[in-house]
Amino acid sequence: MSNINYVKAAGGIFILILLLISGLGQANTVRVCECRACGCNYLDIQEAIDAVQPGDTVLVRSGNFKANVNVTKPVNLIGQCWHEGDLPLIDANGTGSAITVSADGVTVDSIIVVNSGNETGDAGIKVVSNNNTFSNNVAHDNFYGICLLNSSNNVLSLNRLFNNIESNAFDNGENQWDDGIVGNYYGNITWCIDQNNDSICDSAYNISGGPSLDRYPLAM
Repeated sequence: MSNINYVKAAGGIFILILLLISGLGQANTVRVCECRACGCNYLDIQEAIDAVQPGDTVLVRSGNFKANVNVTKPVNLIGQCWHEGDLPLIDANGTGSAITVSADGVTVDSIIVVNSGNETGDAGIKVVSNNNTFSNNVAHDNFYGICLLNSSNNVLSLNRLFNNIESNAFDNGENQWDDGIVGNYYGNITWCIDQNNDSICDSAYNISGGPSLDRYPLAM
């Protein structure tokens, strides 16, 4: 091979390596729908989570999914209102938890979770890991709404927790139940006073199970 051709070949290989390296840092988004004609990558939430890489996003479109989802890697599980539909709903069908977060560094946002089992620890969202973020989720008609077990440094805000059997919120670790500005809505709060009409209760809310506190519980 001539020197010129060798340089060209080496340059092409170098460019290919650069492209491969640059592609490694890019997070991907996959979509989950409940129908095959909806143009998504997956019909099953767990299958999508199992297939993606850490840092990727699993975008779940409007629909009802009967499932016990286990988030086993640091991904973003995000709900999307689609075609004028509601937030996607995960129904645990009376067994276990609708969502279990067992990996660190997970985000769960805008998911409705219902109908967990009635065993200790069963919840709409069960958390057994650290450094996760939960926002804009709705948990009702579960044993626990959101249950954090031996977990720390999780941040929860703008979640709506109501009509859960044992407790709307349980936390035996040390976690942050507000983002420093707003907290969450708890359907069992009957004492809320909002004198300045900012939609935040004037008193903090103690989370069952340990020392965690929601400093800015939502009034409605």
